[in-house]
Formats: sequence, structure tokens, C-alpha cells
Amino acid sequence: MATGWPATAAETITYTYDGKGRVVKVVRTGTVNNNVTVEYTHDKADNRTRLKTTNSPNPPP
Repeated sequence: MATGWPATAAETITYTYDGKGRVVKVVRTGTVNNNVTVEYTHDKADNRTRLKTTNSPNPPP
């Protein structure tokens, strides 16, 4: 007999945009990636030039 349990993870993702409509910040909250924040910096040509991640449970090597 197999028994399964429903997944109980929940996550909210909040996006912040600048005056040009570009994503500048993404915050994930909930049981999976609580308070993981990604911030983007853009140059004058609207290219992403920097990505900063904080509070990640899996930081890059």
C-alpha cells in the first residue's frame, strides 16, 4: 500500500520595478526560499550589469 502526502511548501515572489519598467529586485518569501533577495543593476542602455543574491541557502561556489 502506498501513501502520499501533499506538498506543503508555499512561496510568495515580489517584484520591484524602476521607472523604466525594468525588474530591479525580486524577493522570495515562504517555506522554500525565505527572504532570498536578488537585486539587478542596469546600465544606460538597459542592459543588466550586476546581479546580487542575498540570503540564498545555496550560494554560488
